[in-house]
Amino acid sequence: MLATVQVQAQEESIEALKKDAVERLVAEHDTSLSINIGRVYVKQAALIAARDLLWRKGRDAGLTNEQWNLDSPEWQEAEGKLTAGLDKLIRLEVANPQWLETAWSELSSELLGAEEADEIAVHFRTEGGAQQRRIIEWFAGELTLQYYTFTDRLKYGVPGSEQEMRDLQVTTYEIQSHFEPIYDLTHYPDAMRFASRDPGVKYMKMMVMSGVHVIHLHLEEVANKARATVLARAPLADSYVARVKARAG
Repeated sequence: MLATVQVQAQEESIEALKKDAVERLVAEHDTSLSINIGRVYVKQAALIAARDLLWRKGRDAGLTNEQWNLDSPEWQEAEGKLTAGLDKLIRLEVANPQWLETAWSELSSELLGAEEADEIAVHFRTEGGAQQRRIIEWFAGELTLQYYTFTDRLKYGVPGSEQEMRDLQVTTYEIQSHFEPIYDLTHYPDAMRFASRDPGVKYMKMMVMSGVHVIHLHLEEVANKARATVLARAPLADSYVARVKARAG
């Protein structure tokens, strides 16, 4: 019985050490690039859903593009009704980095032991380790951005998402500035070891595969919630379409 209690206490101690190490590891990460990509994507997903809906309603009502378009006061009022609360949704479920920190913590806990997580957390606080951390974050963000751009899910020049796009551009420039001039990690022996063996190699693979995947899953969930809200409010647009139609005679 005593042996069982001792084993349990030891396991709990190891788990506590691992939890602390993973928390320190994830706390080192800068989530701003992935977060700002998400802000643009979800904002545009809702705006595009609203505008597609409004365009269809205008078409079905027999309105021309000149009568019913993005610049029409009634269109803008209707769009405001359809997307009300969108900024709050983005602020709570995308801009707040807790969802991403939690996801990366869970992945790290599944993949790494306590000593491995501690080794990475400590390494990321060194000069060369901080550079490698930024590289990992850049790869995760860049892969996410490429996915949304190449699949036409994220677009440039969507009215209403200018602020989110500017924030993404500023964040991108700031992160890129860490890589100018071209970085040379050969000056850091610890960084070279980290890049060539576990747990460094294991962690890098995790972040650019599973780490990116959890970003996609969460952003799609939030974007689908925003789209569903827009569609559920579709009847709110009818009075605005009717007003334009009545004026058009």
